[in-house]
Amino acid sequence: MKVFKRFLYESKSQWGWLVGIFFALILAACFEIMAPRLLGQIVDAIVQGLRNNQDIARIIDNTTDTILMLIILYTGHAIFTYISEYIIAGVAENMVLDLRNRVSQYLYRLPMSYFNTHNRGDLLSRITSDLDSISETLREGIPGLISSFIGIIGAIAMMLWISPLLASIILGVIILGVIGLVITSKKARTIYLRNQEALGAVNSGIEELISGKQIVQAFNLETVTSNNLNQLNHNLFIHERRSGFMGQIIMPLVNFINQIGYVLVAIQGGLLVLRGQISLGDIQAFFLYVTQVSDPISRSSYILTKFQETQAALGRIYEILDQTPEEDTGHTMYLENNGTIEFNNVSFGYTPDKLLMDAVNFKIPGGHVVAIVGPTGAGKTTIVNLLMRFYEINSGSITIDGLDIRDLSRKTLHQLVGMVLQDTWIFTGTIADNIAYGKPDATREDIIAVAKLAMADHFIRTLPQGYDTILKNGADDLSQGQRQLLTIARAFLANPRILVLDEATANVDTRTEVEVQKAMQQLLHGRTGIVIAHRLSTIRDADLLLVINQGQIVEQGTHQELLAKGGYYTTLYENYAKGMSV
Repeated sequence: MKVFKRFLYESKSQWGWLVGIFFALILAACFEIMAPRLLGQIVDAIVQGLRNNQDIARIIDNTTDTILMLIILYTGHAIFTYISEYIIAGVAENMVLDLRNRVSQYLYRLPMSYFNTHNRGDLLSRITSDLDSISETLREGIPGLISSFIGIIGAIAMMLWISPLLASIILGVIILGVIGLVITSKKARTIYLRNQEALGAVNSGIEELISGKQIVQAFNLETVTSNNLNQLNHNLFIHERRSGFMGQIIMPLVNFINQIGYVLVAIQGGLLVLRGQISLGDIQAFFLYVTQVSDPISRSSYILTKFQETQAALGRIYEILDQTPEEDTGHTMYLENNGTIEFNNVSFGYTPDKLLMDAVNFKIPGGHVVAIVGPTGAGKTTIVNLLMRFYEINSGSITIDGLDIRDLSRKTLHQLVGMVLQDTWIFTGTIADNIAYGKPDATREDIIAVAKLAMADHFIRTLPQGYDTILKNGADDLSQGQRQLLTIARAFLANPRILVLDEATANVDTRTEVEVQKAMQQLLHGRTGIVIAHRLSTIRDADLLLVINQGQIVEQGTHQELLAKGGYYTTLYENYAKGMSV
């Protein structure tokens, strides 16, 4: 229940509406509780009239006021029930909307390591399916539990007033039902948690299948991936069946106990009527009160089951919110300078006991273009990730113009350092919007200008809507090279002081790369550039080469200087000349 208390506390902006719902349900329950008593009076009046040989018109005339009062009660019950349902619909969605916004915003504050250890499909399931489950429970559960509780208390009070003996029978039935609910609800939470985890695994499998469809087909892995997805679906089926059974088993149990109560009340009530200890109208009213008790208990069994499911869902949501966010205490203002980058005794590892880099030192003079070369897995991209503070270093410092990047806010740092990755990221929107992603206030003329620099203007104008063409599904209808040109144009428009190109031209053909390199030289003039590339032109034209192997800078210098040394770089270069990638 801790997660429910936390959720309700964090939703205190809706407390006023919840109080209004509570009072509306109290009034609705009061109207409903009073009605059976009036029905009993009508029955007694009819019985008494028949015993006195009164005609039907006289009997109806004697009960008219009571019938009108009964209509008023049922009308009041309907009105206040409608009011409560109308309010809870908005309150529930506002509570879930607030939680959804908090989770969505909090994801941006989580370290990259969190996303490396959690499946995207599972995170998507939490933000969608789990939150939908919470919303459904709030809409049905809050009014259901409140009205059930008030209705049961009021009905029991009326039953005790009519016949304490018969009421004691019903109380025994209620106690048995509550015991059954407690026993089953304890098991339900674990079952629902496993079910939601299985759903997250299926979402992850589907997400991987869709994103990797071309690779799956290229390697003829349709059967393998289908079998894996079938296994995930079968696992979900097992957990869905268990959760479905748990959700349905309580209702028959409660109904069975209620039926026993009906039988006992009917037998004992009939004896009391025969003895003249209770009127027929009171028995009729009593049976209606029994219904008012049994129905809420049946509803409560379903609602409590849903609450167990929601408790599991809230636990998965708060597991995200309870993660330690990235610290961003930087507040130093960056003053425009030449963009000198320096790594001072930098050590880094994803875990403290396994360092990928140990005491790395190098300096990139401002305004210089530096190429980082090395074999796959040597740590080239890791250097860029540390500069962008996607990961925090274990020790040492990274400075830009003498300022420790930890003293800069991440927003300032990311405005200072632009980035173009090998893996393109295109969001749903127009081409113009995608190019202007880093500068939303850019004019159409600015967008076209940088598109020309990135050699993207020509192919954009061949599209049906030009710059207003809507891109969907990661721009799958464009080639990989065209998508890469859009991301390069995006970086041009952002105009950062430092530009990082992580194999940014890897998917561009040789002819296009020549033109892009010309534009890059214009963009990089007077700016600091870090390039991770395998192309010979990039390596030759760089002002400085950093050769990295196993997380260490093993050599640095110009292309000619390193070749003259005949060291590790020479081996890499010779391999490249033979057709192998650097």
